[in-house]
Amino acid sequence: MNKLAALQRYFGFDAFRPYQEEIIDCILQNQDVFAVLPTGAGKSLCFQLPAILLDGVAIVISPLIALMQDQVDYLNQQGIRAAFINSSVAPYLIDEVLADLNQYQLIYIAPERLVQARFLSCLKKANISFFIIDEAHCISQWGHDFRPEYRSLNLLKQQFPNKAIAAFTATATQTVNVDICEQLLLKNPHKVQSSFDRPNLIIRIIERDHLQKQILAYLEPHAEHSGIIYAGTRKGVDELHDFLLAKGLRVAKYHAGLSEKERFKAQRAFMNDDALIIVATVAFGMGVHKSNIRFVIHANMPKSVEQYYQEMGRAGRDGLASECTMLYHYQDLLLQKHLAKTHTEAEIIDHQEKMAEQMFGFCSSLHCRRIDLLGHFAEKYIHDRCDACDNCLSETKVIEGTIIAQKILSCVYRLKERFGMNYVIDVLRGSKNKNILGRGHETLSTYGIMAPHGQKELQHYVLSLIQQGFLQISQGEYPLLQLTPHSRKILKDKQTVFFRQKKHTDKKAKVQHVDYDKDLFAQLSAVRKAIATKAGLPPFVIFHDRTLIEVCIHKPHTQAGLLQINGIGEEKLKRYGDAVLNCVKGYCTPPL
Repeated sequence: MNKLAALQRYFGFDAFRPYQEEIIDCILQNQDVFAVLPTGAGKSLCFQLPAILLDGVAIVISPLIALMQDQVDYLNQQGIRAAFINSSVAPYLIDEVLADLNQYQLIYIAPERLVQARFLSCLKKANISFFIIDEAHCISQWGHDFRPEYRSLNLLKQQFPNKAIAAFTATATQTVNVDICEQLLLKNPHKVQSSFDRPNLIIRIIERDHLQKQILAYLEPHAEHSGIIYAGTRKGVDELHDFLLAKGLRVAKYHAGLSEKERFKAQRAFMNDDALIIVATVAFGMGVHKSNIRFVIHANMPKSVEQYYQEMGRAGRDGLASECTMLYHYQDLLLQKHLAKTHTEAEIIDHQEKMAEQMFGFCSSLHCRRIDLLGHFAEKYIHDRCDACDNCLSETKVIEGTIIAQKILSCVYRLKERFGMNYVIDVLRGSKNKNILGRGHETLSTYGIMAPHGQKELQHYVLSLIQQGFLQISQGEYPLLQLTPHSRKILKDKQTVFFRQKKHTDKKAKVQHVDYDKDLFAQLSAVRKAIATKAGLPPFVIFHDRTLIEVCIHKPHTQAGLLQINGIGEEKLKRYGDAVLNCVKGYCTPPL
């Protein structure tokens, strides 16, 4: 069977996406590959299709138990022989798989299992076609999700020098890319670097003031959509989950403080669309292949731009319009810097602090989010604005703010750099707070000097001065506002300072929206859910939303017509074709 025939038969597509065929050809020729492909670009097909075409079994190394099960369920639904081995599988079932590895086309395993002598012995006896390393950025200590167990993967080239390795990641800087290839001992790998741009994603980053109120306001128009809400701590997850549950929303929660059984139950509820929203820490999400996630909300600033890109990228995997919203505060920066100090190596601490500062700079920037985001990965955006982020959709004006800056810096100076942002703002606004009066700070020349300005407005100015390097936050137990070597340029040399002011508007984001029959889609979704429930599978494993939307647009009445729909191959036609066609015919036939 050739590539295109296999693509149609097993996956239901009649053409490859960008870079897929190039990667597949390299694997078929037994060449090492390193590919950086954004979420939703179809990287799984890049190794699943050659695993079908080549003799032997392909070994997929992945750190994610949930991903393994979903992928194997999906492959088995396509008529592809696959299995997984991890701690969730009973020992006797593992023995059955290991007894005859050659009966499978793909085997998914966790990296720590690879170093076990028994498993290595079984691999050496099997007919291995090639190795796949998913989430390859985990091998680099300079990446955003370093996992020590990935360090052992260099034994693949040592033990199987003639077998190709295909390493994939969705998120990596140039430094991390080089480190991955060196750590894995790849031999002259063919490198593929796709664009990091996800044009179907709308990006909004907003200063956090009333978290629960802000999130609830966002969720109101998205009541029937599936989404992830990330919180920075377990306590934050618990509180937000309980709040949304009390509001009547279908919500689950996930963090490392829950038992394995509780986490599994929450993830299944989300994957099966029984819970539309999951509130989680970073412990959830990597490798989750749910295609119809319509929004991702960050209740706190992530630790790095790479982590943010990875997490926001879980929205809109099917290419349909989706939203990514982040609520941030300068205290998030302090938290990330505090967490960085839990490491013992000075080089790692410095690196993580710089990543947090880059992330905070990205949040407080008023430039086009896409230009900033792609620029972080050394990619130049081809337009001067995206018209699909909060900065492009808002009216922005630049004001000359030298006097404003002088007043703020003077207040920090007169307070002897011993107080935090909120206290400084209270002094500037002339607050009657007993702490201020008790310390005699109402006698300062800067007390009440900015009384007409609101709390949020002054906070914006302070954050902007931090971003521009004229103020800094101390690294001690308490976050104090302090002057920097550049502060003198404003206080003494009268350097001109500019601030950007953003006014939110109701401009519509320029992302591609698909027009389709929503009533038919609802009926097809119900049919899909019924099939999935009976089979014990997530609905997206049966059909992606994009496939159902295409059915809604074309309304096929024959099996031949249904086979033309992307995502419906011969196996799915055989299993579910009649149910889909009966639904379409029933909807299109007027009642007597």
